[in-house]
Amino acid sequence: MEEPLKRTYFRWLTAVALVWTAGRIIQHVMPRWCAAPHVWASSGPILFILTAVCALAGPILYRTLFAHSKRNHTRIAADTFFTFERHLILIGMAALGLAMVADFLAVSFFYRSGSLLIALYAVYCGFPSKKRLALDRRIYRAAGGSRNPPDLVVYHNPRKRQPKIPKVNQQ
Repeated sequence: MEEPLKRTYFRWLTAVALVWTAGRIIQHVMPRWCAAPHVWASSGPILFILTAVCALAGPILYRTLFAHSKRNHTRIAADTFFTFERHLILIGMAALGLAMVADFLAVSFFYRSGSLLIALYAVYCGFPSKKRLALDRRIYRAAGGSRNPPDLVVYHNPRKRQPKIPKVNQQ
């Protein structure tokens, strides 16, 4: 499962990087035709906030909604978990795309650099490493890991959670 997610990650990262590089080259080669359009003064803060929402709040909200929708399931299918992880990657790449738009529109330096830093954070946190996928599998009780995820145990009577272990005097 890790390899297809990495392919998705690098495919989208390469696509955004190529579009960004091509756009910057075209802006430098043909400055009259591809000059940055005149933008409103409020477009910088708007793009900065949208980038922050996609990079920071988007994954948190998506994780919360996914956990809430699967709260009554003891296990989650591997394909459902794969789709969830792929959508997390795409949310991070949307933040990178918004940072690219902020750069192309030539908003003020503060908002442009802030959008870029937030987008880089989203791209860094969205990388599907073995460690993060194993942790997510355990958290969401997803099938398909190297070990079976723990079953969800629901206790109706809190007093029956743990049996009392008699204390032994050690000398």
